[in-house]
Amino acid sequence: MATQEMTFTKGALDKAAHKGGAATRYRDARYPNLYLEVGARSQTWRFRKFWKGRNFTETLGTWPQMSVIEAAQTAAEINARVEATGITQHDDRPRNAPEVTLRKAFDEHVSQALDPRQKKLTAVTIADYECVLRCHAPRWLEMSISDITRQMVNEKIKALSDTPATATKLLRALSAIYGTQLAYRDDGFEHDPTYRVKGYEATHRELLFDDAKRWPALDAIAQVPNVTRRAAWLALLFTGFRMRNIRELRWSDIDFDERVLTIPRMKNGQKRTFPLSDMAVDVFKHTPRTHDVIVFEGRHYGKPITGLRQIDKDGKDVDNGGVLRPHDTRHLFSSAAAKAGLSGPVINWMRGDVTIMRGAAGRYMHDLGSHEVANAVAQQIVAKCGPEMPIEQLLTPA
Repeated sequence: MATQEMTFTKGALDKAAHKGGAATRYRDARYPNLYLEVGARSQTWRFRKFWKGRNFTETLGTWPQMSVIEAAQTAAEINARVEATGITQHDDRPRNAPEVTLRKAFDEHVSQALDPRQKKLTAVTIADYECVLRCHAPRWLEMSISDITRQMVNEKIKALSDTPATATKLLRALSAIYGTQLAYRDDGFEHDPTYRVKGYEATHRELLFDDAKRWPALDAIAQVPNVTRRAAWLALLFTGFRMRNIRELRWSDIDFDERVLTIPRMKNGQKRTFPLSDMAVDVFKHTPRTHDVIVFEGRHYGKPITGLRQIDKDGKDVDNGGVLRPHDTRHLFSSAAAKAGLSGPVINWMRGDVTIMRGAAGRYMHDLGSHEVANAVAQQIVAKCGPEMPIEQLLTPA
């Protein structure tokens, strides 16, 4: 490609144009061996030098993340090293990282193979990542992770624009895999094609209220035909917990005498014990005890219920257009807690959030809830979802 002359000033660099082809190359005579290559989507600093019959090239960074002065200084250091040693990198730095396929990188990401400090992933997360990679990027699995480019990732995400949730999940999986490689490898690997690639914002659906400003949660739950699933919905509503925590509950986690519930493993891996409201205690007392260990047993013996989907006003599982989703119950719990006059940290603690409060103060807050607080929230939930109906009646088999 032809090289064009320009003065490397901020204004000129911002206006540097890509004039077709692979890239347009610019140089400033004040900075020997430093070039700016402008492509369709990025502007990259490169060191280039012909020395003793050999061409030396090195990618330095991108504009504007790397300034002119930083790029020039880096180029000067590499130039001195080339003339002194004949190589572009330090002798103590491995020059060629081993080839790793995306499949192997995925296995390393989910198995803590690179470093014991890696975060341990749940089986659900592993299955989700594996499924989205196998379905939407199957050819990439056998490719070297160094050969997967930002342009490839960006085009893939754009191609999935009709399913934004899937696109974002794919981007999240790739970003996590490359993040593990960057964090724990010590062989000079620095490639991340997901950097600055944008996913899609989550769509938010308004909670549905009727003409009396009531939220029809209890009405819909009361119509769920399966009593165990009906009880699980009520547990979600009166605890504000995540669906995963409700599904994994064991009878040994519930202390009916002390009216507390222990979640052995929160989202952040920690164990936490929560006070239960009288309504929540009644829900668990009247839940059909079909298994000695699992609280909410599914259709298959010894297996918990499958994830609850959204339900319509008649209590039927639907894919779209329902009036209640599992995560909606966390919204209502938070709103009810705020109406009960609870502070932000207490609300976050009661619904099992990982972060109770931003900053150091949050790390020093423990055991913020009480039975009185839980009852106050439950009363607000009933007031918003009324009319009040005894839990025993709600959980009576049809």
